[in-house]
Amino acid sequence: MLKEWSEDFSIGIDVIDEQHKGFFDAAHRLYDSILNCEGEKIVEESVEFLRDYANQHFQTEEAFMAKYAYPRLEHHKKLHIEFIETLDMLVDDLNVFGPSQHLADRALDISQEWLIHHITDEDSQYAQYKKQKSPKN
Repeated sequence: MLKEWSEDFSIGIDVIDEQHKGFFDAAHRLYDSILNCEGEKIVEESVEFLRDYANQHFQTEEAFMAKYAYPRLEHHKKLHIEFIETLDMLVDDLNVFGPSQHLADRALDISQEWLIHHITDEDSQYAQYKKQKSPKN
């Protein structure tokens, strides 16, 4: 089931929360296209958007983490690289097999599952660390 953005996913860092909302919005656009049997038409655009957006978002996160000397920064970077590689595999499949409803379904599942897990398990740890380092920021 597709998750909606809620404050439960907020980590309390406005710029990062806004970017996370952007991911949710992209997933919902893809989901709506899938429900309307238009996933094949939008999958290429969605996968490219997710990959570009992920790169931008990861740079933002990593800059914040570096600024506060987050001790798990290298681990976090590794997770980001792994996700980009997963998106690259989707792009490869898209190039080899062409757009399809099945590929749209996979893109949606991969992006939403990863995003929710990453926010709740990884980004929340960083947010807690940041609050401890600078409780007034």
